[in-house]
Amino acid sequence: MGRIKAGDLRTQVTLMRPTETPNDTRRRGIEFEDGDTVAAARSEVSGREFWQAHAIKAEDIVTFTIRWREDVTAAWRVRHHGTVYNILEVNHLGDMRDYLRMKCRAVKQGGT
Repeated sequence: MGRIKAGDLRTQVTLMRPTETPNDTRRRGIEFEDGDTVAAARSEVSGREFWQAHAIKAEDIVTFTIRWREDVTAAWRVRHHGTVYNILEVNHLGDMRDYLRMKCRAVKQGGT
């Protein structure tokens, strides 16, 4: 995706924060709670990214671009149209930290 314009942010995604919760074995488990719903641009991986990501099933990889925030990390998840994605990497775009690009992989049902 080239230069981003506000009009490119046409889809809504929900950012999901990790939270630690105690479980039955007294170990802490990780669950994800819904955070903010934000405007985003969604794009499939490019040809170059496809070959770089081939080893991790590139067909499940998409990129979401949102307005810049400092709190989002690769430990978070993103939900879009009922599909949950793990964030593989977070890139800050623009000299003024205008946008945040998140490369994501769909979470397998019942797994990570």
